[in-house]
Amino acid sequence: MKKFIIFCINFLILLTSFVYSQNIFDEFKKHFEQQYVEPFNKDLTGVVCSNVLNTADSLGLFTAVPPSIGLNIKLNFVGKKISEDNIILNEAFKNIAVKIISFAVLQIEKGLPLNLDIIARYSGYENFVFYGFGIKYKFLSLPPIVPIVNISAAGFYNILEAKSILKHTSQSLNIIVSVAKIPVVKPYVLVGMDTSKLVVDKEVTRTYEINTKMDFQTRYEVGINFSFIPFFYFNLGYGYVYNTEEYILNLGLKF
Repeated sequence: MKKFIIFCINFLILLTSFVYSQNIFDEFKKHFEQQYVEPFNKDLTGVVCSNVLNTADSLGLFTAVPPSIGLNIKLNFVGKKISEDNIILNEAFKNIAVKIISFAVLQIEKGLPLNLDIIARYSGYENFVFYGFGIKYKFLSLPPIVPIVNISAAGFYNILEAKSILKHTSQSLNIIVSVAKIPVVKPYVLVGMDTSKLVVDKEVTRTYEINTKMDFQTRYEVGINFSFIPFFYFNLGYGYVYNTEEYILNLGLKF
């Protein structure tokens, strides 16, 4: 497990260094006015709030059959199409044919009693760091005796900071429905609502901080989990985030 976590962190650094080498923050410094920051905030919220859940099942504190300590470690990948009105990102990616902003997160989940799971999220590279926390509650299983469909609710709080450039905070509420008891595959459907605030640092504006907020907007995701060998799984998904499409990939280990 230790080697897997080290691999995840190293892979995140490599991927994130590629994504953020596209002069995103340099373009941000050039276009920090309100009309540019609002669509940038919207796309940023979309990538950090997406792909937080891929099953409604609860991990549990521990189980004897199958043996489990209720721990899930996974790499979350999101590729979101850039909105047409997002001048900052479109300029940063102007030499790339397919304008998609990618984001990768290391996510660790631990089961608790009473169908609760706690979730921690992390990503970072050089001048920026991202971290988030969440809690999930499975409140319904149908039918009750041998559950086939599970339904859970989850809330998340995220912070992304780029030193002396910006601070982005976001909150999301999610409802997820997933199907169990099917060999190898487990499909799911998720509806989420996100809100956020972005603060432009005075180091950028040279005068005063600029604040922009995004009111709650709706996000839809569907996907399938595949598990062909014990402990390991991967997930493929598709989403419609506010006004653009996104693509989802997860790699994970369950213990």
